[in-house]
Amino acid sequence: MTKRQGRCVCGDVNYHISNAPNELDVCHCKNCQRQSGSAYAPFLAVPIDTLALTGEPKCFRDDDTVSGRAVERYFCGRCGSPIYVRVERAPNTAYVFTGTMDDLSELQPKCHGWITTKHDWVEINDQGEQFASDPALMPESGG
Repeated sequence: MTKRQGRCVCGDVNYHISNAPNELDVCHCKNCQRQSGSAYAPFLAVPIDTLALTGEPKCFRDDDTVSGRAVERYFCGRCGSPIYVRVERAPNTAYVFTGTMDDLSELQPKCHGWITTKHDWVEINDQGEQFASDPALMPESGG
């Protein structure tokens, strides 16, 4: 476990994470692609109570998901940087966008979800487990 910190592009939203894991989840779903503006969204799943924020991110409740489960997408209201997401089945977990972190050392993918919608040019060459759709991870129960 490592302490991590990060911020949005403009600096209005900053955060610190105590006891952050080094394994991340990579989502290739279309909505995460749209929010990140990229081919996928790498997240660090952390207990919400270990995420200390300064500034007030805005929230968009995404009800139009393939899984049918709502996703709360938190972002900076000034510059638009995505900060973290929360999902219905894990309400005490924040999935923090790793692109906003100051230090990315030692981070390794644990899994890739929704690879059926990944971009054709993306090659997954790490050891992370791959799931065709929802990996059904339950971070709050250790799964």
